Amino acid sequence: MHVRVALLGAAAIACLVTGCNDDGRELRPATPDQNGSVSTTSAPATTEPVTDMFDTLPGEPLVTAIAPTLVAPFAADAAIPTPYTCTGTNVSPALSWTNAPDNTVEIAVTMTDLDAPGFVHWAMSAIDPLATSLGEGVVPEFAITSTNSRGTPGYTGPCPPNGETHSYAITVHFLLQQTELADGGPGADLQAFIEGATLSSATVTGVFTGAPA
Repeated sequence: MHVRVALLGAAAIACLVTGCNDDGRELRPATPDQNGSVSTTSAPATTEPVTDMFDTLPGEPLVTAIAPTLVAPFAADAAIPTPYTCTGTNVSPALSWTNAPDNTVEIAVTMTDLDAPGFVHWAMSAIDPLATSLGEGVVPEFAITSTNSRGTPGYTGPCPPNGETHSYAITVHFLLQQTELADGGPGADLQAFIEGATLSSATVTGVFTGAPA
């Protein structure tokens, strides 16, 4: 009852101020759920960012994050070609990736054996943040490489025990800070720095099986 009286009173005042268009019809009584005002005028133009009512707080700008992608010379979860392994020429694969996100200071790449945690196959950082690819076997100028877990500088490919199949993750990292480690240092140190400084990353995982026993 109070809601109906309030609505009818507001309508009467509006008629007095603006004048009513009397077409002989009576106002329809308000329903119990009509407890708010409804505007039929368009909202004024605004330059405020669009917000997502489900994923953001009121007034918080909607941010559409585009996940980076990485392309390697093998499909996801497929066999890694022999040239990139210890039974082939053991050369690092060519890679390409999407543009680095904002605030990227430098780019790094790593390769790890998911079935042998702690084994560093490849860790290289200080790649130009504008770069979007890396050639096969290429070490960019000014890049910092570590010693891999086999004790040699740079890359060493998959080489699981005979008859075993291991999964290997190649990752491109977009870093928030500059690498201050020396070139040729321990792979574990560079790997730890890269993981701690990563803003965003993209990974491709492949598999390789050791020679039959």
